[in-house]
Amino acid sequence: MPFNKLYAFFNKHRRAAANDNHATDLPYRIVTTCRNSEVAKLEELMRKLLSAYNVTYQGNQPAVQAHLTSITVEVMCSVRERGGLVQLVTRLAQEISVRSVRWESIPQRSARAVQAKPASRAAHAATALPA
Repeated sequence: MPFNKLYAFFNKHRRAAANDNHATDLPYRIVTTCRNSEVAKLEELMRKLLSAYNVTYQGNQPAVQAHLTSITVEVMCSVRERGGLVQLVTRLAQEISVRSVRWESIPQRSARAVQAKPASRAAHAATALPA
């Protein structure tokens, strides 16, 4: 009987944690620099490896050197899924055409900073009006 109560308790909290999973997703950015000729191949590899993640942005742009391109991907994932991002970065670093790979967390703005921005614009616009 006590085991049934424990099982029900943990099962209920496990379901609640699974439902809150998207609320705890954190943003990460992966930047890969590679040769121009290999961009399509690496984008396809990244698309395959990131198929289980919520990709919010993907793009590429020329790097500082003429023959290199930077591929940037922004991903939302939970702390549990972060191990997969480590494996992705490790896998990309093994490619011959890749010159550098870095990944970083993207800091989120606080609600206070977001609210202060429109208020300061309104104050600036009010002072710019002629009297």
